[in-house]
Amino acid sequence: MSAEEREGPSILAIGGSRRPGNNTDKALRIAVEELAAGGGRVDWVRVGELRLPLPGEPSDSPDPERLRQKVLAAEGILIATPEYHGSISSTLKLVIDNLGYPSTFEGKTIAILGVAMGPNGARNALAHLRHILTHIGGQVLPVETSVGSVHKKFDESGRCLEPEVEEAIRRVARGLLDHLRISPRG
Repeated sequence: MSAEEREGPSILAIGGSRRPGNNTDKALRIAVEELAAGGGRVDWVRVGELRLPLPGEPSDSPDPERLRQKVLAAEGILIATPEYHGSISSTLKLVIDNLGYPSTFEGKTIAILGVAMGPNGARNALAHLRHILTHIGGQVLPVETSVGSVHKKFDESGRCLEPEVEEAIRRVARGLLDHLRISPRG
């Protein structure tokens, strides 16, 4: 077994909300814990800490290039999105738009999960995210999780209050790890 195999796959986690204490990061934290417990080497990009330009605007920040390098270095990507007005957050779209053309997501294995305040979950956001990522060449895994009424699923400290919700989030992380373990690394 090579040192790379012993270390586990490198995974970049990206949450699509900038708001402090947001529910997206609460769900993503559970997935990141599962990835680490399964041997994944996880780098979590906190988008609220990035200075990313709007498309077509010049940037004096090194953040877009740093983000591209993190994506290029990762074997797998885990993206969590909130559902805002029936789609992904503008913050997450800005992250995707700053990955260049062709996108550095091209050819990457990507797992997705979504959260929403409404009881129907983040199905629209996940469908839009899957469409965008597939369009730019990402290999989006079929397993995903949508958490509805998310504000009722976590306490103030971020602990999940419903074991079946926590298990669904962990299942997405395990699915990404399992896929990366059986796929050749490149």
